[in-house]
Formats: sequence, structure tokens, C-alpha cells
Amino acid sequence: MSYDLRTVVAVFVVGLLVGGGGVAYVLPAATTTGPTSSTGVATGCTADPPGGPSSYLVRVPGGETTTFVFNRTYAHEAAALDFDATVENPAPGVYVYRIASSPDADAEKTPPEDCTPVSRLDGVATVPSDYETFRVVFDGRTVASVENDGSHVILRRLENGTA
Repeated sequence: MSYDLRTVVAVFVVGLLVGGGGVAYVLPAATTTGPTSSTGVATGCTADPPGGPSSYLVRVPGGETTTFVFNRTYAHEAAALDFDATVENPAPGVYVYRIASSPDADAEKTPPEDCTPVSRLDGVATVPSDYETFRVVFDGRTVASVENDGSHVILRRLENGTA
């Protein structure tokens, strides 16, 4: 069975119109920008542990959203840790990236005598660009607070205190 060119083109155009209409129906008329986050952790062992935590915070504005990248490297006693991280919006314009660590109850290993466990946590949080304040709270302590003072990229090193 063979079709002429006019039939093939007509079927193609009808398919485009129906498909385009379906996509327009499915796509939202307006987008909302809610806070999101992701966290990754790596734990290792060292004979020469760092003297204190080493952390940084980066702010990257991008149109309707602003992304924050947080890193913290620190020594601890537990062989393995569990982490829970969320972005909270306790008041209009205020966002808190809350990170909590606890010893991993399922960890079966104990570190060797000459080894200190060290974890490196990398977190990313995205909030609406019209935020007023963004804070990072690690194990109940505010380690960084950033006021929305414009749209430029920032990099802050957080050494044992609030930035």
C-alpha cells in the first residue's frame, strides 16, 4: 500500500497539532519555585585528623531561583554517620537548610586505633530568588546566614563560626 505525498504531509501536520495541543494542556500555566535540596556524604579514615571543621558556602543566583552549595569536612568519633537534610520555610522569605547527623545505628565497623573517621558532606539547596534570609543549621547550630543583598555569586569560607 502506498500513500501520496499530500496524505503523508496532512497526517504529519494533524499529528503536530494534536501533539502540540496535548503538551499545551499538560504544561502548567505558571511555574512555582519551591525549595529543594540534595545531600551527599563520604566518610573515610585518617591518622592525621583536621584540627576543626572546614566548611564553605557558595551562592549562585539564576533567574527565579538561587542555589546554595554547602560543604563541610570534619572529624568525628562514630565510624559512620546518618545525615538528614531538609530545606524549611519557617516564615515568608526565610529559608533554613537544616542538616542533622547521628551515629549510624547499623554500622558494624569500629575504626582502628590509629584512625579518626572524617566525613565530607556536600549539600545543594535551591530557593526562590526573592528570599530574604538563607541559613545553614548543622546539628542545631547556625553555621552560615546570608541576607539577599543582590544577585552576585558569593563564596564564603566558614571556619569554626558563623559567616
